[in-house]
Amino acid sequence: MNNQSIEYRDLHSNLISFHEAIDYLSMIERNGDLRRYFKGANDGGRWFFQILSVEFVEQLARLINDACQNIEPFRPVLEIMSGDGQLAKFLAPLLNRNIIATDAKDGRYDIAYPKWVETMEAMDAVRRYDPAITLVSWEPFLSMTCIDLVEARRPLVWIGQEGKCGHPDLFEYDHIKINSNYALGKFDNFTLRMFHTDVYIFNVDGDLQISR
Repeated sequence: MNNQSIEYRDLHSNLISFHEAIDYLSMIERNGDLRRYFKGANDGGRWFFQILSVEFVEQLARLINDACQNIEPFRPVLEIMSGDGQLAKFLAPLLNRNIIATDAKDGRYDIAYPKWVETMEAMDAVRRYDPAITLVSWEPFLSMTCIDLVEARRPLVWIGQEGKCGHPDLFEYDHIKINSNYALGKFDNFTLRMFHTDVYIFNVDGDLQISR
């Protein structure tokens, strides 16, 4: 990397604040190494798509708890395509029900999958666990999986950037865009504070108490 004096630490080893994450990523960006950093050139060798912070995870947990409040408590939250499972790990103590992380582990990305992330295709996981709500972050580009879930009337929380992940036709279905103040993604400009990712909710009835 260009500047050996900078410590390229793993931002997901522990949750940090939103503003600390922005300040740190702005420094990496000014050094010209942001793309490499997101592709594993960091202390943890971790790939990043969505940048997690204390505020973002707490906001997401509140949203999920609210969306599931009228659903049987034994039905879990299911994260599909969960990668290294850090999002589920950070959410777990904040949710009112169990969360299960699954991933097909198809070798598309150089990700270190922990053993507790179950190896399972997304739709197989949904059929097996019949979740209260399904969570996905950065669905692969042009994947039809979340469209299939929405058409099956499955409650869904989708995290990502339109046009950069998932299928563009997904947004033709009724949804709620959260307009999160804490969503940070790999294509954002951190120095200029230009942020493009968000949280989208599908097939959730009732009023959500959204704290941005």
